[in-house]
Amino acid sequence: MNIMEKNLIIKGMTCPHCNVRVETALNSVDGVKARVNVGAKCAMVDCSETITNADLIRAVQNAGYEVIKIENIKK
Repeated sequence: MNIMEKNLIIKGMTCPHCNVRVETALNSVDGVKARVNVGAKCAMVDCSETITNADLIRAVQNAGYEVIKIENIKK
């Protein structure tokens, strides 16, 4: 199984509480390991190739935030 790295640009994060909400939401998706940086308004995500962008967007939206852009990072 290949691991993909993605950078999610997220709108609406303003504080450490936001950081925890988004990181918890993303990490609750099976096969995802996320690290959120509220200052940079982004999340770095390592995930299996079976995880779709829609899965990641849905997790962030369920936490109350909006994904503006997803960039695939080449390893």
